[in-house]
Amino acid sequence: MSRRIDSLYCTTDTAEDVVRSVIEATRSEAQLVKNEVAAAVSERIQALQARQQELIEQIDCLVQTKLETLTEQLQQIQGGTCPYAPGDAENQPRAGVYLLNADAVLSFRLAETDFAEKIPSWGQVGEKSTYASLSFAKGPGLGVLKVNNPSFLWVFACDREGQRRTEGGDRVVATLSHPEEFQDVSVEDLQDGRYKVTFLPLTPGSYNLQISIGPEGADEELCGCPFTLEVRPPTVYQTIGVDAETEGKAQLGSPGEPHVADCIGSVHHPSGVAFDHTGRYLFIVDQSNHRVQVFDSMTQEVLGAYGSKGLGPSHFDMPCGIVADRENKIIVSDLLNHRLQVLEFNPRTQELSFLQSIGSEGSGPGQFSFPKGLGLTENGGLLVCDSANHRVQVLDMDGFSMIREFGSYGFGDGQFDSPLAATITCTGEILISDGNNRIQVFDGKGGFLRSFGVRGKKDGFFHYPVGIAVNDENALFVCDQGNHRIQVFNASDGSFIHKWGGSKKKKEAPPEGQEVPPDSEGEEPQPDEWQGLRSPAGIAVNASGMIVVTDYHTHAIYAF
Repeated sequence: MSRRIDSLYCTTDTAEDVVRSVIEATRSEAQLVKNEVAAAVSERIQALQARQQELIEQIDCLVQTKLETLTEQLQQIQGGTCPYAPGDAENQPRAGVYLLNADAVLSFRLAETDFAEKIPSWGQVGEKSTYASLSFAKGPGLGVLKVNNPSFLWVFACDREGQRRTEGGDRVVATLSHPEEFQDVSVEDLQDGRYKVTFLPLTPGSYNLQISIGPEGADEELCGCPFTLEVRPPTVYQTIGVDAETEGKAQLGSPGEPHVADCIGSVHHPSGVAFDHTGRYLFIVDQSNHRVQVFDSMTQEVLGAYGSKGLGPSHFDMPCGIVADRENKIIVSDLLNHRLQVLEFNPRTQELSFLQSIGSEGSGPGQFSFPKGLGLTENGGLLVCDSANHRVQVLDMDGFSMIREFGSYGFGDGQFDSPLAATITCTGEILISDGNNRIQVFDGKGGFLRSFGVRGKKDGFFHYPVGIAVNDENALFVCDQGNHRIQVFNASDGSFIHKWGGSKKKKEAPPEGQEVPPDSEGEEPQPDEWQGLRSPAGIAVNASGMIVVTDYHTHAIYAF
């Protein structure tokens, strides 16, 4: 397909011909649009005239009914068979007096949706249009997909200058290389310049997705087409973290040392963790080193770090939660500075840079008291667990103004005892864990829906659920820190799926017939050795199924 935008490029030698061509096309297009306006007005005039005829027929019908009713009653009165009118007081008939069964009233009333006042603003003439070659697609549907797991992507329409459009109306078509291997393929016009393409993969494999924009016969491919879709079998959760994989398939970085600045790649009290939107780059909050480190999830190689301890604009004091959006904007909760730090990641240079600080200590809108977990909503809202204020604030990711807040201190539905972590489900519901040892579920506006979990060690019980994440199959992963484990649930209903964790190493039994030697007098008993997760703090999952868990007290980063 040719690109519309190419017809607008010219050189000094071709400028006159190109300009004349565009002028001629403009005049032709103007006549077409005038014809469209005339046709639209004519169509509505015809509809109004048809409605006028219907109303006139209704009037004639009412008149005819009234006339027949009155004529019939007159005959009854003259024939002495018409009943008398009822009396006023005791409802006794009034002898010789009759009440007519119809009056002369006819009326016409405009409906509540009268459009007359809207006629001056009806219809719009503009010069903006969508150029498919400058438009783009983003979303989880362009990552790794799972069989029988619905997915989607957004198409962002752009004009000839590459600027996002803010209105819909385009014809957008999504075509798959093997449509028989997918179900429920649809395109929804969101009327704000975005189009949501959804589909349900049925069979593992590699497929191409073609997206075009424009009138039939004059449509054009979207920038980046065709897109490759990788469909994999569903995750088998019961195999995660078991047997030889209690400490993961790989370990990133190395434990740092207390009270000294660690070299890049070493971590001390790692906390929050997040993948970038591609699932390749991994951001680790290295809390006691007051910085954020970047790892390549494919090679487990450390790429760099940003931050140091302090009060300045680009410093941290015990960073905690972290989240990354699709524009490579990284938000970090700066716990003891009571603020958020906004960074930017450049995938080309693989570097982090400082953008701005958000908020200050307090309880007002946009202020924080020990902010912890962070999350992102589907519509670009930033969820902030404002822990000491016992609330969740929702901020706009563009200007970081507060959209809303929900929650208060308490133990009831919708209340918190220090909210800890936030995420959303695949259907857009908000999940919040807090010190009440439960997960609460809210709608997109912060309205309480349901909750699950109490304190305990059984499946589905928690002891300080400090970190949560949801994957593309709507499975919820919970860092059940006090129970030294990760629990997995169905995010739709909170039903238990799987768990794995750590424990004390069993001491080897002495050879048969040999007694265990007593501890030497004066020697301190050796601490128990530990295997697997001890204090899981943060968790993140990418579309490829890689699960990364930070272990706060063992200073480790595990990949499962």
